[in-house]
Amino acid sequence: MTGSQGDTHYPANAAWFACAIIAHNLARWTVIIGEHDPINNRTLRVRIIAVPAVAVNRSGRHTLRLPTRWPWQTAFTTMLENLRALPGPAG
Repeated sequence: MTGSQGDTHYPANAAWFACAIIAHNLARWTVIIGEHDPINNRTLRVRIIAVPAVAVNRSGRHTLRLPTRWPWQTAFTTMLENLRALPGPAG
């Protein structure tokens, strides 16, 4: 065995770091494209990503049932509408 014992963890660390960078960039693009006020990743995760909603199917149409007095409902629906308005991939 060559090198120290910690050398075997470098590929795993690099993969974890790459995933963290991708997640951070996706969060930033979500805020920018969704035209939301600048917020940090923790706030984005609490207010937008971890939505306390229930997915329901009403007459074949998928919708999210949000809580009645959820304080970030307007920001979430505005961001979702902005993201849905983007053109799909060319194909």
